[in-house]
Amino acid sequence: MLTGASAGDEVGLIGNTGEVEVYAPAHHRQTIVDGHALEPGAGAVHIRWIGDELWPAIELATTRNRAPRAAILLDLLESDDPRARREARKALQP
Repeated sequence: MLTGASAGDEVGLIGNTGEVEVYAPAHHRQTIVDGHALEPGAGAVHIRWIGDELWPAIELATTRNRAPRAAILLDLLESDDPRARREARKALQP
């Protein structure tokens, strides 16, 4: 499911970063890595592996194949893009 920059339109960030950031269940790790010929290291794909015990709760909270809004915002706070961090901070303000 999409998160961070890949779901940035959730907080008004529009534009393609050329990167993909997703949550995926840990029990599918090898299938996903092998199926997409992924290798560890820096690159355009960032997968946040979610433990099997947490995945059902995350999956239930999803809409439109996107992580919950709060998770997207928290992931954007870790972004290398200063604009993404600024917009995430602003969206998290009460």
